[in-house]
Amino acid sequence: MRLHLGSDEMLVAYLDNELSETQRKVLESRLAKDNALAQRLALLERSNLPFKSAFEPLLELAPDEHLQQQFSAEFRKNHNVSRRNLIAAAVSFLALGVIGDRVFLHFSQPEENWRELVAQYMALYTPETLAETPTPQALDAQLKVTETQLGVTLAAASLALPNATLKNARVLAYEDRRIAQITWLESTGPLALCITRQTGNAIDAQSEQRLDMNIVYWASQSHQFMVIGHETPAKMSEIAERLQHGIGT
Repeated sequence: MRLHLGSDEMLVAYLDNELSETQRKVLESRLAKDNALAQRLALLERSNLPFKSAFEPLLELAPDEHLQQQFSAEFRKNHNVSRRNLIAAAVSFLALGVIGDRVFLHFSQPEENWRELVAQYMALYTPETLAETPTPQALDAQLKVTETQLGVTLAAASLALPNATLKNARVLAYEDRRIAQITWLESTGPLALCITRQTGNAIDAQSEQRLDMNIVYWASQSHQFMVIGHETPAKMSEIAERLQHGIGT
């Protein structure tokens, strides 16, 4: 099985005992030295997150050509694709950008707990997930689609952050609500601004922590917002304040 060292596919193959003895030893040596990779492995191994139901819709949407590219010819002969294979393939599709501007989430979480929903989703992200940078024209097109579906004003210039690269904008669908997700990659890892519609009271910025990530969230009378990433709480507050001034609703 041809797999890149440290990739999600290799990690799930390790968990499913599908690596050769040589591959296993090489990966275990890397895991002993790379704490971030070890944490990634632990996340994929956890059974309390509903990965399969979350990512099966992604696989149904992904073009078959891209599906075939994810696995070697030998692996494709085995039709008993495991739960973890589903995880790896779905995460890979996100990294390749093959789904387009709509990704579907299906977690059995209460509607009011949307920040937990987003945190579970973002916990799957690694720098490799956001390795590809779209052209300015492609990014503008993604932002325009997001604007239309969420009723907000987004411009690449107003979303620029120091020491962070703007990577993409997409719309996640959770039951009957849409969640806009705008992502950056910075030195500490993936960072995201998420937006969903609401009808309610405005809320001043507040902070919390979920799944070892720091979150700042606030609301206007028409939308809820959250910024989630791996920066310190103080830095996340600075980022949130900057983005508040750059988004029109």
